[in-house]
Amino acid sequence: MNTVLSSIVGVALATASAFAGVEAMKNFQEPEKGTPAIMSFGGEEGREFLLDGKPFQIRSAEIHPQRVPREYWRHRIRTAKAMGLNTIAFYTFWNQLEQADGSWDFSGRNDIAAFIDLCQEEGMWVLFRPGPYVCGEWDLGGLPTYLIKDDVTPLRNTKNAQFMEAQTRYLEKMAEIAIPRLSKNGGPILMVQLENEYGSYKSPHDELAYIEWLKNFWEQKGAGPFYLSEGSSNHHLRFVPKGVAVGLDPAERPADMRNALRIAPGVPVFSSETYPGWLRHWGEGNWTPSRETLDSVRWYMKDGISFNLFVYHGGTNFGLTAGSNSNDKGGKFQPDLTSYDYGSPVGENGNLTKEYFEYRDIILGALPELKAPAVPETPATMAVAEFKPLAVGSFDMLKMQKVKEGMDTPCTLESVGQNQGLAVYSAPLPAGDKATLTCCAHDYALVYVNDSLVGTIDRLKGQTSIELPQRAADATLRVVVDTFGHVNFCSYMEKDRKGIIGPVKLGDAELKNWSLHVHPLTSVPEVVQGKAREGVRGGLFKAEVELTEVHDTFLDMAAWPKGYVWVNGHLLGRYWHIGPQERLYCPAEFLKQGKNDIVVLDLFADVAAPPAISGKTERNMEVKKKTKSLNNQWD
Repeated sequence: MNTVLSSIVGVALATASAFAGVEAMKNFQEPEKGTPAIMSFGGEEGREFLLDGKPFQIRSAEIHPQRVPREYWRHRIRTAKAMGLNTIAFYTFWNQLEQADGSWDFSGRNDIAAFIDLCQEEGMWVLFRPGPYVCGEWDLGGLPTYLIKDDVTPLRNTKNAQFMEAQTRYLEKMAEIAIPRLSKNGGPILMVQLENEYGSYKSPHDELAYIEWLKNFWEQKGAGPFYLSEGSSNHHLRFVPKGVAVGLDPAERPADMRNALRIAPGVPVFSSETYPGWLRHWGEGNWTPSRETLDSVRWYMKDGISFNLFVYHGGTNFGLTAGSNSNDKGGKFQPDLTSYDYGSPVGENGNLTKEYFEYRDIILGALPELKAPAVPETPATMAVAEFKPLAVGSFDMLKMQKVKEGMDTPCTLESVGQNQGLAVYSAPLPAGDKATLTCCAHDYALVYVNDSLVGTIDRLKGQTSIELPQRAADATLRVVVDTFGHVNFCSYMEKDRKGIIGPVKLGDAELKNWSLHVHPLTSVPEVVQGKAREGVRGGLFKAEVELTEVHDTFLDMAAWPKGYVWVNGHLLGRYWHIGPQERLYCPAEFLKQGKNDIVVLDLFADVAAPPAISGKTERNMEVKKKTKSLNNQWD
């Protein structure tokens, strides 16, 4: 036993009875469709989870169905059961369910009801996490961007009538799914989480009334019991209503548990997010598992403490769903990768890591009476021979929609109803000597004078200006803005907008008469008729790839600078040469036998000589630099 574990266990022995019990580990009850099961709080001082009156240990795997190919849902659930886990926890992402026209899409990966039913079929309980805010390294934490169309938008607050009306509409949809599937109604849902980490928000309008409103909403629907996920400090736990269980993100030490017990009497405390790895941003190191978390799970299994591995299997931020981080003033902008591998025990394509088997040994070693199923095989992957897409048009030939013109100050994308994607801002540029252009671009901008690329403005580097060359005659300034996902954590969410933010100045003079063209990238881009100009970089590229068999693969984009890839109309996500991710996961369900259409939109690739692409059998694994696991303890 190592020193860290000895310390944990030594203190835990004296306190375990206050918040857990080994008897809970002996309850192997599984959900049976149509058979009610009652989840409650009880035992010594109300500190234990009880299932039909018997102590129950929640051993949970966090899996987000909206990040996982639907055909693999069952496989991922079965790997969790084979590890000795008994519960699946998951977020629902509101902005993926409600569409721009106000309709709702519960098909494919959005079929939340089907995922819950599948958990029950596989003998797994469910922790339901509908938010409405969830964080989850997802664009705007799951909230739809129409909520931030205006410049000043308080979120997660009862005094914002628009937010409360929209939230109620969303929660009504969630209740339609959840209430028939509560364990007391014969389904697998043990508890509903009320919102997510509200104590970390740090806005001037934080209020306990908001969490109490959510609790009241769900109680009127007949749901309960509830829990909240929060940090372990007094500050984080100040918004826990009476009677709501406390999930700590994470519970790494007995001291964390004791503090929560003091603040929230009479309810269970557990580790609602135990981190086997950590999120990754563009420009950081590759994914690495957290070895310390193995010790935490040893502690939980020794004393019967309930826990949730976040994330057990991360999956992929397909399309434009990846979020971003920043500090509470918008600085230190850090966009998340397309991959959500997270260093999880089950990798992006369902591959089982060595840590998976270490967790399994720890958990099953503490449960000698549990008859866990065999470990399922990982779905097959395949290599795809190298192919070279051909340019169908240079970047300036991309079909875009004009949405505004004659603006004194550039508008944000949210103000014209667009979430992310591309935007081209144009304005007259007077002749003159070289000068500094001041421009706040969210998030990455290519600056052109007429058709000549001057350079880039990168929000990741904190850049807000660029030097323009001397101009002998009047010209046109074009600023092409490429976006990343909205900030998904901390109150700066309310201020994060896309496009050009505020006025643009050349020296001390403000540039006027702006026009805006956009492409949301929610569909495969097209180009206008014509021939690409020679010497131009950046454009649209296409390839047809014949496949005789279909399995998962990883498209190797290491030679491409920065852009997006569609496979048979499915947007895999972003790639960027700064890494660490160089390969995009393409699941078998996006492919087909015969001809497959591959489309690449790249901001810099040479139209005359684009690089080749191939399919690999695994994601790039090398660790060129180390990025530590913060375990929710932000710097």
